[in-house]
Amino acid sequence: MTPHTVPPALIAIALEPAPAAWLGDALAAPPLPGTPAFLRLFAMAGRLSPAVPPPDSAQAHALRAAGIAAPERWPPSRFARAALLVASVGAAGAEAPDRLAAAFRTSDNAERAAILQALPLLPGPARFAELAADACRSSVQPVFEAVACDNAFPAAHFAEPAFNQMVLKAVFTGAPLARVVGLAERTTPGLIRMAADFRDERRAAGRPVPPDLDLLLETGR
Repeated sequence: MTPHTVPPALIAIALEPAPAAWLGDALAAPPLPGTPAFLRLFAMAGRLSPAVPPPDSAQAHALRAAGIAAPERWPPSRFARAALLVASVGAAGAEAPDRLAAAFRTSDNAERAAILQALPLLPGPARFAELAADACRSSVQPVFEAVACDNAFPAAHFAEPAFNQMVLKAVFTGAPLARVVGLAERTTPGLIRMAADFRDERRAAGRPVPPDLDLLLETGR
């Protein structure tokens, strides 16, 4: 794994205005996910370039092409963390799913969100579907939204039951369905039935129906 395997636009953002020269060394010889060296660098990346401006239009276009659905919503540190993740996961080979799961377990919530948002960029992303589906069970809203919102991974790699449960949890917790990537393409009759049942339960209990639930039902028509 060498730096050129990391999306160039990702490195360009991560290294502006370049107080992070150490990242180039990390990408050249990336530590394996979950190791003390990885965890140390991953934590350091969270303190990088807090004043970096958001991507310009050309950078944003390149980042979307690389797999980031909404780069304008990423905090500056997330680009450096994503670059480190791509390189480290590539170096881990077949061990990557277990190693990344270990790193996820020992990370704080901001680091977990960074891991989840970077999943579409990783080599062999389908290998991490179990990690992402498990993260949907998180009671920490920013961690859940890192999977459910502005993330192309679930639509591309979740089985139908996992995707449907994620969407209904988004409605229940107030995560905006407008930011669920691929919702229209992944809306099935089964999801619509689940949403209609949920709406009927809310009405029968005299409880308000979340507006996004009506949006979901309209999507299925």
